[in-house]
Amino acid sequence: MPRDPVHKIRPGEQDAPSFDTERFVVVPLAPPALRQLTKVLLGDARLADQLPWLQDKSADGIEREAFLLELQCAARATRGWGIVERARVMFIGAVLARQSLEGIDLEVLCASQFWNQGVADEVCEPVAEWLEQTTDVLIGAPLLPS
Repeated sequence: MPRDPVHKIRPGEQDAPSFDTERFVVVPLAPPALRQLTKVLLGDARLADQLPWLQDKSADGIEREAFLLELQCAARATRGWGIVERARVMFIGAVLARQSLEGIDLEVLCASQFWNQGVADEVCEPVAEWLEQTTDVLIGAPLLPS
C-alpha cells in the first residue's frame, strides 16, 4: 500500500495514549513536561555524548535543544512520552517520535544508569505499534543503548 509522502500524522487523531509494559508505564507528555524531562536527561553526560544531534553540550545548548523539542512537540512534528519505572515510580527516560523526510524516527533517551537493561526494546514496541496504526509511514527505530 503506498504511503503518504508528506509523513504527517493523520488529521483527527486522538491524543497519544499511555502504554503499560511489564516494568514501565510510557506516558504522553505535554510540551512543557517534555522540555523539563529532556533537560534532565540531556544533563546526563554519558547520554549526551551518544547524541549526534546534541552539538552543544553546555547548559545553554541543552536548554536550547529542550526548548526546540518543546516547540516541535507543540507543532505536532514530534511526539514525546516519558518512561516511568514502575518499581521506583520515577521517570528514567523519554521516547521521541520525530517526523523526517524518510518517515518517523523513534528514539529512546534513557538515563545512563538504566542502559543495558532492555528498556528501549520494551518501551518502543507498543509505541511503534501505535504509530504504525495512526500514521501513513513505516517506522524505523534507531535506538541508543538500553
